[in-house]
Amino acid sequence: MQIKTDFDLGEALVKLESESKELKDDSNGDNPYSIGDDGCLFKNKILKDGAVIPVKLANFEAWITEEVIEDNGIETAHHYTIAGKVKNRHLSKIQISASQFSNLNWVYQWGNQAIAEPGQGIKDYIRHAIQVMSKNISRLTCYTHTGWREINGQWIYLSESGAIGTDNISVKLSKELQRYNLPLKPEDELEAIKTSLSFLNIGKKEITLPLFALLYLSPLTTLLEPMPNFLGYLYGETATFKTSISILSLCHFGQFNFIANLSNFDDTSNALTKRAFTLKDTLLIIDDFHPSNKRTDAQQMETLAQKIIRACSNRTGRHRLNPDATDKGAYEPRGMVLITGEELVSLQSTLARVMVIEISHGDIDRGKLTEIQSKTQLLPHAMTSYISWVRENINEIKNTFPKRFIELRDRAFKEDTHKKLPEQVAYLQFALDTAISWMVDKGVLNENEAKSLSKEGWNIFIELSKKQSQRIEREDPIERFKEIIQTMITQGRVKIEHKEEYKKEIIGGEMGELIGYYDDLYTYLLPPALWHSLQKYCIAEGSHFPFSKNTFYRTLKSRGLIETSGDKTSITVKIKGEAMRVLKFTDRGICGKGVTCVTNGGDA
Repeated sequence: MQIKTDFDLGEALVKLESESKELKDDSNGDNPYSIGDDGCLFKNKILKDGAVIPVKLANFEAWITEEVIEDNGIETAHHYTIAGKVKNRHLSKIQISASQFSNLNWVYQWGNQAIAEPGQGIKDYIRHAIQVMSKNISRLTCYTHTGWREINGQWIYLSESGAIGTDNISVKLSKELQRYNLPLKPEDELEAIKTSLSFLNIGKKEITLPLFALLYLSPLTTLLEPMPNFLGYLYGETATFKTSISILSLCHFGQFNFIANLSNFDDTSNALTKRAFTLKDTLLIIDDFHPSNKRTDAQQMETLAQKIIRACSNRTGRHRLNPDATDKGAYEPRGMVLITGEELVSLQSTLARVMVIEISHGDIDRGKLTEIQSKTQLLPHAMTSYISWVRENINEIKNTFPKRFIELRDRAFKEDTHKKLPEQVAYLQFALDTAISWMVDKGVLNENEAKSLSKEGWNIFIELSKKQSQRIEREDPIERFKEIIQTMITQGRVKIEHKEEYKKEIIGGEMGELIGYYDDLYTYLLPPALWHSLQKYCIAEGSHFPFSKNTFYRTLKSRGLIETSGDKTSITVKIKGEAMRVLKFTDRGICGKGVTCVTNGGDA
């Protein structure tokens, strides 16, 4: 049976062969593609007899004009700029990552006017045609972070404007970070340095000197081994100019004359961590850790602050994997961070990772602040001068730091000081002395002024360390536990009965929840009841106890506050004729001193 059809294969082949003669054949032996007079893209299929049959792939042509290699310091990513046209009409250029190129989904950015033909493998042919037919592609390596890089044995410092130390270096930062833009060479150098130095006079030196040292520590961050392990924390009530002087610090790294796009605690943890990674050897401000009347908001903000502070102080990030399960690297923070807030973070271990600078109303001279704000255009030139000087002395700075750091840390160590705080003092003093050396070399300070400023800085840093030690001590979870227990006893929320059945005296409220027992030497608290009462109290107060149950018990053991048996924190004691597992406190005063004891009949 013969099936009739309107399609004549012979006629089609003749037609295709005729069309092929009209093609602008840009191909050679390696290029089986061509562009027709109508601007369509064809694949040239060669038959056995040598005839060429053009197979239409798309109604447009496209080509790669530029390939950009983006380098963030731990990985590189390739990006293409693609141009195209339909017939004689040029299409807008498209920028895509190389990983998106092969799927051809980017073509839809040209709308319905760019049409790919249907068929299996058509997209792959179009992709291949674009790559084969792209000529004179410009290739550029672009750095996507700030700070120091050693390229071909030469140290350079990157910002949005390029590289301090060499020419022909391209830097690409996100739109939000493009204000980190330093001049490549300083202008009005002496005036700029004097303007930066005048930052110290806008308020109390207890505020301005630590901020000044933190500011000039920032460009040294990754040059130092080990890297600084703390953050700055500007703490005070609203309207004390916290944000204003923070922005003034940022003005050393670019034009930050307004608060827009400043990082804050409405940002996500991932966004802040990525910024801290990108802003290498630079200062990042995270603004406005503030109180909230909503418990969930306050907890979310506290959790975010804890994550950021630990990541920045430990220099750790969330590790990622490539598709083949190899390590992709982590976005660990690589610069210095300054947080502003009306509240402090709560955990003792977190407080040890921040340098708290407390500010109150009247501490900042508004007139002097306004005066330096009128000259902020000079501050980036001061920073460029400093960075250029550091670059000239980079090997000496890197080589002398380890020994000098140990000397300063040991000198700052005191028995009653938290072990992390002397390191903060050492980093700040090293940065201040480095900045002072630069100013002396530039003729802005003489030797006597330099010594006086260095000594003043040291005394202030030591005093900050003492105050921070006191804050940390107040946030000790064990002290917090004692305060809660004593408060609950005083308020009658809990009761502690005498260990012996015949003695009816109790400590606390007669109707309170029973949490344990006591005798003349020890206090015996019931672990489940104790933990439940602690949690209930904190929930009612709108806070949380900073330790998990097991960590809390282990800490009691390590502090020698309870008697233990082997690895167990609770022991068995006979109470009122019955064996019970309890936490046996060796400190009889755990229940508080002078607390009223009551009997079933009233006060005893």
